[in-house]
Amino acid sequence: MNNPLPVGSVPTAHRSFGLDVCRTLACLLVVFGHMLAHSKPHPVLAGFAFLATFGVDLFFCLSGFLIGRILLKEATHWREEKIGGLTGFWYRRWMRTLPLYFFFFFVSLKFDWAGATTFVEQFHYLIFAQNFAWNMTDFYRLSWSLAVEEWFYYTFPLVMMLMIGLGAGVRRAAMIVIVIFMVVPFLARIGLPIQPVRYDDARYVVLYRLDAIGFGVLIAYIYTWHKQIFDRLARFWYVPFAFAVALIVLTRQGLPWTAGSKLEQSLFFTCSAIFFAALIPAFFSLGASRSKVLNRFVRYTSLISYSIYLGHIFAFILVINVLNRYGLQTIVYDNPWLAYPVFIACVYALAHLTYTCVEKPFLRLRDVNILSMLKFLKGLQRFGTGK
Repeated sequence: MNNPLPVGSVPTAHRSFGLDVCRTLACLLVVFGHMLAHSKPHPVLAGFAFLATFGVDLFFCLSGFLIGRILLKEATHWREEKIGGLTGFWYRRWMRTLPLYFFFFFVSLKFDWAGATTFVEQFHYLIFAQNFAWNMTDFYRLSWSLAVEEWFYYTFPLVMMLMIGLGAGVRRAAMIVIVIFMVVPFLARIGLPIQPVRYDDARYVVLYRLDAIGFGVLIAYIYTWHKQIFDRLARFWYVPFAFAVALIVLTRQGLPWTAGSKLEQSLFFTCSAIFFAALIPAFFSLGASRSKVLNRFVRYTSLISYSIYLGHIFAFILVINVLNRYGLQTIVYDNPWLAYPVFIACVYALAHLTYTCVEKPFLRLRDVNILSMLKFLKGLQRFGTGK
């Protein structure tokens, strides 16, 4: 989930339209993949529900690229700022992701697809312990990808600061940590499970999926220090695209679920992360289209994509309950040409509401606090210099 992951606080002028396209595509792949489990779509169409998996992979790689660029830039000041730089990063990330996560957590206690439950039973979700190295329950299932993201936000900069503290330069420290995040999940998948996990559940486990974000950070590393290679990846986008399509076709045929060994299965995860991460430069290079309507749709969907991702299942639940209540189940729900437009309209309506009422207020609060902090630090600096 994806988050995978969103940058709603960034002004439109500073957003990359190509990355908005990437985020929109990833988000809609997840929504449509889950939507195809409802109504009665044609068997051929229903067979593409698995694309939701690749939507999350794309989210992870995009998140790694976006957050990686921020970390690599900020890490240059970590020797001087030390803890302040790290806690500042965590504060911005957590103010961006946690409010909506907690909002839907409490909504899930009453209205989750798996049924009502209690806060005491699900308390571990508050510290993202639901799926660190073990299977998670069906409660608030979408949160698995957020757990991957949050553990990345916490551990990657922490390990990187440790490397810098041990004397490594930013560039070297970044490469070491990127390699760790690419290798450790791979090794865990092939032979170091803390608890036996069925392969078709392994994609929901934090320890097994951090490499997808790690490869996104690798692209950010290449963008920062090897721009020519980054531009070359954008120019030859059709190579990773062809491999990504091949992976999709293989998945449609049953792989990696039917692969005979953990090594083959783990390689499938790794290859998916590599090929989707390698597409990020191509997305980054995209410009706006000639259609103003399409451009607005992409930008708006990208802006509220986090709310769409966390809220779309609840939108489905709401629509189904309303249809049942008014006896429209057979007329509307069983007809995908009617059900799906209603689903999508409800998804966007709920996402707009939660973005406006939950996300934006916390983003404004975060930005105000950051500005106040910067003014305070500047005041201290002027006081110290006598100016």
